[in-house]
Amino acid sequence: MVKDKYINGLEMEQFTHLPEISHYNSNYYKGFEKDLLYGKSDDDNTTEWWLIVGSSEPKYIGESYYNENELLHVFDKQQT
Repeated sequence: MVKDKYINGLEMEQFTHLPEISHYNSNYYKGFEKDLLYGKSDDDNTTEWWLIVGSSEPKYIGESYYNENELLHVFDKQQT
């Protein structure tokens, strides 16, 4: 499963930001291979992450926190 590549402790800052399709607190990134990552941030500390593969429905993968160097915390369902 593609989601298995996005594991606990993954450094989210390694992915390339796509400013041409992003906007305030709603950002897209190049993931592994042809994956697309969507990050929805609040104005405090948290970014929620979704994995978009092809035309399939986005899959929630977890959260990262600015004060923890943007390390991914994988969750089965949304926390916030």
